[in-house]
Amino acid sequence: MESPQDQRVSSLQSEPRAGCGRAGCACSLPVSERFVLWALRQWQQDRALPREGSILHRGFKIAGVLEVLPDFAIAMDAFLFGARRAMEIHRPTCSGVSRDEAVLVALCGLAQGNFDGPLLASLDALMAPTASRVAAVRLKAFAVALGGAGLRLAPAPGDAGGRLN
Repeated sequence: MESPQDQRVSSLQSEPRAGCGRAGCACSLPVSERFVLWALRQWQQDRALPREGSILHRGFKIAGVLEVLPDFAIAMDAFLFGARRAMEIHRPTCSGVSRDEAVLVALCGLAQGNFDGPLLASLDALMAPTASRVAAVRLKAFAVALGGAGLRLAPAPGDAGGRLN
C-alpha cells in the first residue's frame, strides 16, 4: 500500500509536463530527473563532500537519500577526474540542459534500471576505465536509493538506449 507521500511523488512524476516549450529546458523534465540535474549542478558549484547544512546536504536529506550523498559525490569526482574531456555542467540557475547533463541523468536511469551493460559501455566511452568502474558502482548506489525514495529514473524495459538520444 502506497503512503500519501508515495502517491504524491508518483502522481507528480506521471503527469505530463508541458514546460515552457523551449527546446532543452529543464522545466519539462520529470521531478526525479530535475533532482538529479539539480544535484549535478550543485555539486559542480561546491566540488567537495557536502557538509551538514550545505544546500546539497539539505536537498539529499529532504529527498530521503542522505545516506548515498557520499556515493553521489564520489561518482561525480570520478567524472571530474576520469572523464576524457571536460564535462559541461551548467550553473544551478540555468534553465537549459547541456548534452553532458542529459547523458549523466540518463546514466542514472540506466543504473537504476539494472541496465549494467549499457551503463558500463557508456561510462567506458566517457571515461578512463578505472574511473568508469568507480563511477558505475557509486552511481548505481545513488540511483537505486533514489528509486527507493520514489524518484524513478529507469527507462521501461527495452527502452534503455532511447534515453541517451
